[in-house]
Order: sequence, then structure tokens, then C-alpha cells
Amino acid sequence: MQLKLAKIISIITTVPMFALFTILFIHKNTFIFNDVKWLYFCIIFLTLIPISSYFIQNFIPSIKAQGREGERKLAFIFGVLSYILGTILAFYLNAPYKIKIIFLSYLLSSIVLTFINKVIKIKASGHACGVSGPLTFTFRFIGYKTLIFSIALPLTWWARLKMNRHTSKELVIGTFVGIFSTLAVLIILNG
Repeated sequence: MQLKLAKIISIITTVPMFALFTILFIHKNTFIFNDVKWLYFCIIFLTLIPISSYFIQNFIPSIKAQGREGERKLAFIFGVLSYILGTILAFYLNAPYKIKIIFLSYLLSSIVLTFINKVIKIKASGHACGVSGPLTFTFRFIGYKTLIFSIALPLTWWARLKMNRHTSKELVIGTFVGIFSTLAVLIILNG
């Protein structure tokens, strides 16, 4: 029963799924999406494109043959490419300031995670990063209402540990990457 619950939590807290919940939570509690096109823009580039990798991997035999590791790599590639494209378009189309912060936060987090995973060779948790970063900018945009939403981070940690996907160290590193990447963007852009 606990393992089943851990799997459900892990699915809900994949980066694209948690991005969707975050965007909808922000939309419900603020006016940063004063034009609904920016809400759709965020959903496309933070959720739909990254999550499409889970379907596309079935049509790439070399990725499918790698199993979970291939799925993880393809999801990461789709996410990074979507954040790059979304960030470029957000600036080119002169998106609202807070939309630019969201995209730059996701982009910087993915760059730092790539460095840690590929260069330092530590499998920092993308789930923890994908929850802590959005919680950080959501708290900045909304304030105290975010506290109830913060239960997602300890639940993510519990699920990833229960499933033996990460160590505590990898979860701590992923959490700090999300928080500090987002804070860096907020400081640089005077958010």
C-alpha cells in the first residue's frame, strides 16, 4: 500500500505535472495571467512538451530498450529544450515579468541539475528540484497561501526514498538546486 502511494506521489510530482499544478495554483491566486494566452503558454512549455517525452519514447526503440533510464534521459532532454524555447519566446514576445521569472527559474535549475548529474556525477533529484523551485517562486508571488502547497516537498522526499529512487543526499541537493536557482533569478531580476 505504501509503495503504491509512493508511486502516485512520484507521478504527481514529476516536473511537468507539478508545473501544471503550480501554474494553475498561481492562476487561481494571482493576476499574473491577466491575458489567458500566458496561462496556455506556460502549460504548453512547462507541461505538455516535457510530458510528451513519456509518449514519444515508445516510438524510439533505442530509448525504449534502455527502460527507465532511457525514459528519464528523454524526459530531461525534452524538459531542457522546452525551457530553452519557452524562455526565448517569453522574452521575444515580451511576456509579463513574472512569467519570465518562472521560465528562467526552470531553465537555470535544469542547467544546474545537468551540471551536477553529468559533471559532478551525483544523481540530484529532479523531483525535489521540480517541487522546491516552484514553491519558492510561488511563495514570492502569493505569500502565505503557498504554505499548504508546501506539503508536496516532504511527500516527494518520502515517495522517492520509499521507492529507492534517491538517497537523502540526492534529495537535499535537488531541493537546494530548485530553491537557489529560483532565488538567483529573483535577485538578478529584482523580483
